[in-house]
Amino acid sequence: MKRLVITLALSSVLLVALAAPAGASAAVWQPSTVATMTAGDYGAFAAGMAADSHGNLFGSLTTWGFFDETVDPSLWGSNIGQIWKVMPNGHKRLVATKDLTPNGTLLGVAVDADDQVYVALVGGGTTPPAIDSAVLKLGHDGKLTEVVKLPDGAFPNSLAFHDGRLYITDSISGAVWRVRLAHGTSTPATPWFQDTLLAPSDDPTAMGLGANGIAFRGNRAYVSVSDYGRIVSVPIRADGSAGAPRVFCEQLELVTADGIAFDARGRLWVATNSGTTGVSPSGALYRISTSGALTQLIDDPGWLNYPCMPVFGTTKKAADTLYIVNGAYWSGFGDGTAPDIQALPVGVAGLPLN
Repeated sequence: MKRLVITLALSSVLLVALAAPAGASAAVWQPSTVATMTAGDYGAFAAGMAADSHGNLFGSLTTWGFFDETVDPSLWGSNIGQIWKVMPNGHKRLVATKDLTPNGTLLGVAVDADDQVYVALVGGGTTPPAIDSAVLKLGHDGKLTEVVKLPDGAFPNSLAFHDGRLYITDSISGAVWRVRLAHGTSTPATPWFQDTLLAPSDDPTAMGLGANGIAFRGNRAYVSVSDYGRIVSVPIRADGSAGAPRVFCEQLELVTADGIAFDARGRLWVATNSGTTGVSPSGALYRISTSGALTQLIDDPGWLNYPCMPVFGTTKKAADTLYIVNGAYWSGFGDGTAPDIQALPVGVAGLPLN
């Protein structure tokens, strides 16, 4: 039997009209395609995206490899990881490539205050050479260098910087790692925060993903929990340790919640990999008020295809634009689609990062 190699925890996975603000024309909310990536021969997955201070978007892409399980398992895999740079004029350029054989996957992307780019790598494979789960830094020479090595079994998903430290969600351990990057490779021994509120469900029909997206507002970290449609708020104490968590919002519609981003008004925008109608391609976009009230903005509009990350524009011209990366996860199962980036005018700027 022939099939595609997909990272284990992801393989169990099963953003119409916006509610425009008063005075806004419906035409303002129409998306436009910024860039389209190739799906390769066997599908591809675009999981992460971040913007630098110049308005450039950096996205991660994994082109799935093909294997035949009837032959030598050592031949399984051949996933290739890529980092793409999409400039404000829409021109895209491949800036880094990494062999992820047998079945590693690039996920979340973050940009620090110096416009350095980082990407999460989920390792995989029991056949040598196995790949460690890590965080990689994009060098000016186009090389991806390991700057954080995580323990065996970790599943680094989303990345975000806050107060000079890098925070990493772990979708399998139900945790958030935190490191202060220095020269060489950081190897944290224990998570900054770990709790059952961030853990994945043990229901075999669930995605198998707990902590996923992460964003900051003030001295609080907000984490999306995919399996439960939950947003958890974790305060950061004066000494840097994590305080007592609380559930900020939990709704059935938020199941498959992925990347999150705050706007300048303190509202949280949430991309979910699936919408509610059952059509394909699928995806939805929600907004949560400062009090935790949920508003559905888009539900299976036809142009959302397994959306993974919403990112606000960082330049004056694009300040009120929300960029959404469509992961096109199901391209790995032959649905004929490809990952892309959509630009959506939303009439509000994003909360400054870092």
